[in-house]
Amino acid sequence: MSKRIDDLIQQNLSPDGTRLILRDKFIGLRGVIELANHPALKTVKELVLSGNQCADEGAEAIAQSPHLENLEILNMNHNEIGDDGAIAIAASDKFPKLTQLSMFGNVIGDEGARAFAESAQSKKYIKLDLYKNQFSNVGFKLLTESPNLKNCEELELYRE
Repeated sequence: MSKRIDDLIQQNLSPDGTRLILRDKFIGLRGVIELANHPALKTVKELVLSGNQCADEGAEAIAQSPHLENLEILNMNHNEIGDDGAIAIAASDKFPKLTQLSMFGNVIGDEGARAFAESAQSKKYIKLDLYKNQFSNVGFKLLTESPNLKNCEELELYRE
């Protein structure tokens, strides 16, 4: 583990260890991979990683983290995440308690939208924010008509 990631965790983890806010820290792909494998995440219920330029590979690392079983809220806004990252997050079984997911302002297309629409994990979401992504009316239709998202109270999408 790098000292930078350790320091960021120490400086930004709530005193009770349940909230880690790393908004706009520009830790990049390597930093997100290190973070995903950090045992400090075991107690985290809310993880904010917006604006860290982690792209698909960073989302994939988070999706495979062995330490996020208590995660309830994940924010990966503005990270240049496309379909591969969205598919990894949608398919992950590593977040059994996740109920709020925000991936606003990424580059997720129709295949990523399909992954969320078809994922059994999506049944648990009370909030799914995919506003300002790149999917077409096809992705919009898949998401709005998905039986897996029928209990989602806040489905944030954008349609021109």
